[in-house]
Amino acid sequence: MAYKITEEIRKKLRISHLGKKPSPEARKKLSDKMKGRKITWAKKISESQKGMHNSPNTEFKKGHAGMIREKNPSWKGGITPINTKIRNSVEYSLWRKAVFERDNYQCIWGGKAHGNKLHADHIKPFSEYPELRFAIDNGRTLCESCHRKTETYAGKSRKLIN
Repeated sequence: MAYKITEEIRKKLRISHLGKKPSPEARKKLSDKMKGRKITWAKKISESQKGMHNSPNTEFKKGHAGMIREKNPSWKGGITPINTKIRNSVEYSLWRKAVFERDNYQCIWGGKAHGNKLHADHIKPFSEYPELRFAIDNGRTLCESCHRKTETYAGKSRKLIN
């Protein structure tokens, strides 16, 4: 005998299962059931988009979800600020890690008592001393609240001059 699951029953079942994880057996059963099925909810790619992904001339024109950057309404002409590029670089990531390791992953002013939301602070400002951006001895580990108290936090020193 088959039961018809009404919308009300679906809601009750959904609420009763919120926050619960399925057992390994149930996950295996679902996995086996889904094998071999076609994905019908996936977005279909048009013929023009397929060609765009393989064309050697579109290497720098490909954007999110295959949209050509110049046609995207958010496109600003490829103007990523140099500071953003540097702060997202591998060298910057390695610099931060080296500073944290040197300071034993704790705030140098307050120690472990200051929590674990750490910032790698440049002693001499990042923008004013480009030659010291990756110098480990120009860095220090501070918690967020101590970092806000520094005289160079968020360009405070430049704001005082102007």
